[in-house]
Amino acid sequence: MLKRCREVLLWRWRRNPLKRRSDVAEAWVGLAAVAVVLFAAPTAGVTAAAVAERSALTQSQGLRRVTAQLVEAAPAATVARFAGSADDELVRATVRWTTDGSSRTGTALVAADRKAGSRTTVWLDASDRVRPAPPTPAQARAQGVVTGTTAAMGAALLVLGLRWAARVRLDRRRWARWERDWAAFDAHRGHRGHRHA
Repeated sequence: MLKRCREVLLWRWRRNPLKRRSDVAEAWVGLAAVAVVLFAAPTAGVTAAAVAERSALTQSQGLRRVTAQLVEAAPAATVARFAGSADDELVRATVRWTTDGSSRTGTALVAADRKAGSRTTVWLDASDRVRPAPPTPAQARAQGVVTGTTAAMGAALLVLGLRWAARVRLDRRRWARWERDWAAFDAHRGHRGHRHA
């Protein structure tokens, strides 16, 4: 059984009088596709993951963390949470902080349902503008994994799509060749039949 399966799978590589050039071309295209999927797709995924993680981690460069107070009460949560949920919904609220001896205000993402005067942490850039909190190393790693997996799958799908397109083109050439050969055979048969008549 195993020998028969191997013979079926490898028929394009063995000597065979019925084997066409397009069969050999299809075998090489398939082999190249397997090689690219096995080696290039993981390489693309690992590279994309590293770039995405590094990019996420560099978002914190130039940012500084300061403590601010809510000028007004933060709006209520828009989505009901389960009791004891660790995730706080973030909402926009006006906050005030002091930097270089002067008081400043701005809008920042804070936990919902916080009272006016509550303390919160905001991230500022070099121009003292409020910026989103940078990702933690774990969040950056997760972002890298998602990006890398997407890149690897995209590369694999691209290669498989190109292999499919090559096979469609080879099939069209085979059908055209088959039609030419059949027409030649039919013409020859018709010619012989006419001579015998």
